[in-house]
Amino acid sequence: MLTEEQKKEFNEILTELGSSLDISETQFNTAVASYNAVGGWLTKDDSLLKPYNPKVLPQGSIIIGTTIKPINKDDDMDLDLVCQLSGKAPYWTQKNVKDIVGQQIEKHKTYESLMDEEGRRCWTLKYRTSSKNDDKYHMDILPAIISKDYEIILEKSLSSSFSQENVDSLAIRITDTELLNYSWETNPENWLKSNPFGYAQWFLNRAELNIQKSILLSESLKPVPKYQTNKLPLQRAVQILKRHRDMMFKGNKDKPISVIITTLSGYAYNKETNVLDSLYSIIESMENYIETKYDSKTGKYYKHIANPVNPEENFADKWVEYPEKEVNFYKWLNAVRRDIKDASQLKGKFRIQESLSKSFGDDVVNTTFINLGNNTRILTEQGSNRFDTKVGITALGANTIKPHNFYGNNE
Repeated sequence: MLTEEQKKEFNEILTELGSSLDISETQFNTAVASYNAVGGWLTKDDSLLKPYNPKVLPQGSIIIGTTIKPINKDDDMDLDLVCQLSGKAPYWTQKNVKDIVGQQIEKHKTYESLMDEEGRRCWTLKYRTSSKNDDKYHMDILPAIISKDYEIILEKSLSSSFSQENVDSLAIRITDTELLNYSWETNPENWLKSNPFGYAQWFLNRAELNIQKSILLSESLKPVPKYQTNKLPLQRAVQILKRHRDMMFKGNKDKPISVIITTLSGYAYNKETNVLDSLYSIIESMENYIETKYDSKTGKYYKHIANPVNPEENFADKWVEYPEKEVNFYKWLNAVRRDIKDASQLKGKFRIQESLSKSFGDDVVNTTFINLGNNTRILTEQGSNRFDTKVGITALGANTIKPHNFYGNNE
């Protein structure tokens, strides 16, 4: 059983760990500049897309505040964008929409050289230039069709309280090369439905404490979003869980996917006000939100993790075809429970640091403890720290530590 001081100390460590996982402001600004440049090209006056009022927006972890830096500096960071078109030519199929977005990208010689092989739903640009500029990332651009009044609906949704009706109205229609109707269906209502901004609203609504999720989402959807430093407990918990996953599975393609970790965390989060309590609550109860359903066609049971803004969509749909994905999820969940619990029971910062390094990596954990040490030094210099003989340096104990002025005395 942890004492209150142990809980306080471990919460500070986890909070700083989450902060150490953030991408740098330089990386963030470089990514924003890159997607703004791509957006400018796709929406320019002579663009093939111009008749359909294209708009390019970020989606995914960058707008919900759960992006983390890669384990290795040479690894790519993911950046997900949506290229929204307000309508289309009547005869256009999914293939036509995907192709015309690709054609406009390729008209730019630089982007043409960056283009990867065509993806199932996206066009991908691979930025692999100078590491000095922190621009090793790839950009996935998702072509989509939005409804006539989508922009009005989005503005209304951002300015009102969270509701399932508002979220449902934010659905978009996307292209998917694996669908049977990909090359012939012209009615977007029969295309695959996605809802990245509705999902963002749901997650930020789950994360909110005293900050309105509409403000957070509004900031994220601006042409130049702000770099976030003060994250909410749920955001930090998701970052920590994703890093543990990355360390455990490295490049394994069957590792637990981020949307499952993020969604189950959102379901399990119970408005705890610090990172430690949030993480404990999430890892202890997240599997309760995995349903077991019966498929009458196959006569088999399967796992279902519902998309909160489209419950019929199963984020665990690949688990049937690739059972190793399900096995690995439960291996990871058991491991992260064990590793967090074991580290929290240790006494002494060195032992805690050693334990966390195995689970989260030497570099990020070293940075975490260096930052904590600097914070402690600053507090000491300000005369804010106290020393309790039972627990060490704290902000609460009995005897104030006087700042050292290096002039030969502590007066």
